[in-house]
Amino acid sequence: MQDEFWVVGGRYRDTSFTDLADGGAEAYGPFARYDEAHRSWSDRSNGSRSLASVRYSIVVTASRARAA
Repeated sequence: MQDEFWVVGGRYRDTSFTDLADGGAEAYGPFARYDEAHRSWSDRSNGSRSLASVRYSIVVTASRARAA
């Protein structure tokens, strides 16, 4: 199994970015390659640039072969 990349984040309660606001959790993916996830992250981050409490990150899930 290959690594998978996800874009996760959304609207947080404040700019400490510790607690997501109600209904703020979002996840997009999985993407097979980092560059695909990066494009998604970039589109979402640029689209929410004026919203100070919105943040997205790229997360990788380890393949089962590597995790074992």
